[in-house]
Amino acid sequence: MPISKLRPSFTFTEDRLAELRAVVPEAFADGKVNWDVLREALGERLEDESTEAEHFGLFWPGKRDARRLAAMPSKGTLVPAPGQGVSEDTTRSIFIEGDNLEVLKLLQKSYAGRVKMIYIDPPYNTGNDFVYKDDFRDPSEDYLRKTRQMGDAGELLTSNPKAGGRFHSNWLSMMYPRLRLARGLLREDGAIFVSIDDNEVHNLRQVMNEIFGDENFVALIVAQTNPRGRTLDRYIARTHEYILVFTNASDVDALNQIAKGESALKEYDKQDNDGQYRELELRNRNPVFNRKNRPNLFYPLFVDPHTGEVSLSRNAAFKVEVLPLNSKEEEGCWTWGKEKVARNTGLLLGRQVNTGAWRIFRKDYIPVDGATTKAKSIWVDKTINHENGKEELGRLFGKTPFDFPKSVELIKKCLLIGTGDDEPEIILDFFAGSGTTAQAVLEQNSADGGQRRFVCVQIPEPTENKELPTIAEIGKERIRRAIKQLQSTSKSRSKLKSKDLDLGFRVFTWDRSHFKSWQDYTGDDPQQLALVFENAASPLVDGWEPEKVLTEVQLLEGFPLDSRVTELEEHKKNKVLLVESDACAHRLLVCLDMKIKDDTLERLKMEPDDVFACLDSALTDEAKVRLGDLGNLRVI
Repeated sequence: MPISKLRPSFTFTEDRLAELRAVVPEAFADGKVNWDVLREALGERLEDESTEAEHFGLFWPGKRDARRLAAMPSKGTLVPAPGQGVSEDTTRSIFIEGDNLEVLKLLQKSYAGRVKMIYIDPPYNTGNDFVYKDDFRDPSEDYLRKTRQMGDAGELLTSNPKAGGRFHSNWLSMMYPRLRLARGLLREDGAIFVSIDDNEVHNLRQVMNEIFGDENFVALIVAQTNPRGRTLDRYIARTHEYILVFTNASDVDALNQIAKGESALKEYDKQDNDGQYRELELRNRNPVFNRKNRPNLFYPLFVDPHTGEVSLSRNAAFKVEVLPLNSKEEEGCWTWGKEKVARNTGLLLGRQVNTGAWRIFRKDYIPVDGATTKAKSIWVDKTINHENGKEELGRLFGKTPFDFPKSVELIKKCLLIGTGDDEPEIILDFFAGSGTTAQAVLEQNSADGGQRRFVCVQIPEPTENKELPTIAEIGKERIRRAIKQLQSTSKSRSKLKSKDLDLGFRVFTWDRSHFKSWQDYTGDDPQQLALVFENAASPLVDGWEPEKVLTEVQLLEGFPLDSRVTELEEHKKNKVLLVESDACAHRLLVCLDMKIKDDTLERLKMEPDDVFACLDSALTDEAKVRLGDLGNLRVI
């Protein structure tokens, strides 16, 4: 079985290069791409860079840098912050404190294709708002400066005044790499919801067309979030914002219908032995469809005038002929073909209407799980406005510690469209703010017994609140208080017992990688060169902690942050940890002791696909061969 070095890597670029190598292997030499060979292989299909501006699409100064930034590997990792969460041993929900760009890179391997729904509420770029000012040279160092973990402290966010020559470009360069990375995390049946206002909605739509594909555009929802209107607007007081919705694949069902309100249920005003139903006319009432363009849906039906029963053929009982004609006697068509009518004649009935004409109706029963309808593109519910969001946050904290929080009900409505309640599903929010998405997930699970779990990401942007000095702290505290509120209700307590409701979360923070990065030496001093090699003798940084290195190993091996970690009791001479996840078919065993004893090797039980990770220096060459025969060995 393979024996390999465990190194930090970024699969976004590596996976794409692997795909390219499989198609054009001759373009690779010594692990590098030979551009001239690749150009020859692509031939006429390769567009010259000078013609790029002639393509239809959105271009801005800095777009190439934004693309390159998405592909740059992260030099960091995520480390657990025990004690900051709730029910940390059992929960599957995660809160991550860090720059979302760096975090999205770190999640690429362990969460690729696993996220059911993304909801984000990014900075709106109003001119008074702020955007992330990313350092294209070294994002990791930039983050450490921003969070004052190293010298030359910088601001987390930078103002983006409209007077600046790159007002839109700055915002787009901030959004592009994050959205590009986010798509790699979506399931095939996943969807993304992005709140935005009209300052950037037109640009965002074009960027998302490019990243997600314009064929995957679903809707531009108009949400009335400020019914009284913005008094500062010059001519027209805006009352709404937008939610852009894209799916990951247009040929896969990704979105749900929503339950009808009680007023709509009054339509189902008839009852028989099969249940409650309403009557819908079988004729297609859309004037676009008629006998000319739907000839297979134009045919006669016959009614028994005494019973109202319907048949495809005429006889002595079924003698009233009915055609799909409108009130003006113009030819339309049916909504069902003959085959479907033949299978469902028991659902059809005919009767005369006020004009004396005969019409065919079908019975439409309330589904077992309730009547549903497609979500509409305009949302005007009072519960979704910003004032409601402030009140909700104020009830948790006593006063609102965050400006312009989204309404929990707004995001819950997105959850009902984008997720279900019958299987575990991950909801990602990488502009988490005050934690509205996390609260919405918790409350919706409490309401319907769902198994949704959240992954929320928030940079520790400073506030003026001494008790909650960063927005990340506000988010974590909000989740803790929301959980306490749900636990205090009898309804939630009963669901907790019967549905195994997950009312918890774990916290992780971004930190430097525990793996040393190689520093090239260009001098000619033998002593300095010897020192470089001496420092590189150990692959891990000084003072590394096993618990933190374990998380980094998990991520590098594609195991998500909510993986189950247990210590194997049969090993007495070494500490061997077993990492398992529903997302991985194989298991990961990790031992970070300085020396691995023979007794441990003899007791070790592995399947061929399992992975064992340990320090390179902890094994003899003979032990490496023995472990390589058992499974896949990764050495640090």
